[in-house]
Amino acid sequence: MDQDIREYLKGERTCVVAVEMMDGSPHASTVHFATAEDPFCFIFETDKTYRKSEPLFGRETSRASVVVGTVEGKTETLQLDGVVSLTNDETLKATYLAKFPEKVAKAQGENVIFFTFSPTWWRFTEWGKEGKKIRTS
Repeated sequence: MDQDIREYLKGERTCVVAVEMMDGSPHASTVHFATAEDPFCFIFETDKTYRKSEPLFGRETSRASVVVGTVEGKTETLQLDGVVSLTNDETLKATYLAKFPEKVAKAQGENVIFFTFSPTWWRFTEWGKEGKKIRTS
């Protein structure tokens, strides 16, 4: 993924993540995210009792999509397809909590889990550019 897209993501805090539930239906929710560089992935924190957690415990990986840039008036939108999976990687957790230090105490809760999204396809659209610049993987 291009470095300028990675820089764009550093300035964003929320996205919509949609996961494939165990019955094949989609479930979408707005969440905070951080990103890691090598390998590139999104990192999320949630409660294990929330609906989006079901496929994380039901399968090793689940199909998912992410959209960043859903605020009207913003000029960039990033759409991605890929897979989500649970993580216990302390470096990834630290990366997430560095972006959201206000969540450090919450992250100690017994129901808190972390998961990652690894993209397999993406499209970045810069609507504010003359001629609508689009880049895809």
